[in-house]
Amino acid sequence: MSPQSSAIARSTRTEAQDPRSRRTRADLLQAFFALALSRRYHEIRIADVLAMSGVAKSTFYEHFSGKDALLAASMEGPLGILAGLVDGSRNASDAATILAHFHENGTLARSLFHGPAARVVREALVAQVEVRLQPPQRTRLRLPPRLAAHALADGMLSPVVAWLRGEAACSAPVLASSLAVAVAGLRDALLVGGAADNG
Repeated sequence: MSPQSSAIARSTRTEAQDPRSRRTRADLLQAFFALALSRRYHEIRIADVLAMSGVAKSTFYEHFSGKDALLAASMEGPLGILAGLVDGSRNASDAATILAHFHENGTLARSLFHGPAARVVREALVAQVEVRLQPPQRTRLRLPPRLAAHALADGMLSPVVAWLRGEAACSAPVLASSLAVAVAGLRDALLVGGAADNG
C-alpha cells in the first residue's frame, strides 16, 4: 500500500473516533468548498480557509498537511464513487449521479480537473483505486498494485475530463455505464488468468 493510501486509511480511522475532530475537519472542508466556488485553486490560500472557517493554523495542520491534502479530502467522496467501480462497491448508477453533479457544477469541476488541482485530484483517485485492489487480486496482478491503480484511474479520469471540457457529448448515465464496463475489462485484463490470458 502506498504512503498516500495508508494516510487515507489512518485519517478515516482517526476522524471516526473524535466528534470534535470531525466537526473541525468539516468546517475546513466547507470553507474550502465555498472558496473554490469563487476562485481558482491556485488563488486559494490557507489563510483564506482559516479566516472563513475560524480554525487556528496549528489546528489546520493537525488535520491536513497543506492545501493539496485539503483538496484531496474534499474530493474523497466523489472520487470514492468512481474508484468503487474497480471493486464493484459502486455501480454505474452511483457514478452517473456524481458525473451529473460534476457537469451541473461545470465551472468548479473544470477548475478542479485542470492545472495544479488536476494533479492532486488524479493522485487522490489513484490512491483510492489502489486501496480497492483487494489482497486476492493483488497477488494476481500483472503489474505492481500502484501501477495497476494508475492504469485504472487514468482509464476513468481521462474520458471524464474530456467530457467536462465538452470535447464530446453524451449523457452522464451513458458515460458512467461505459466507464463501469471499461474499468471491469481493464481490471480483469490486468489479472493473471484474466481476460488477457483467455483471449
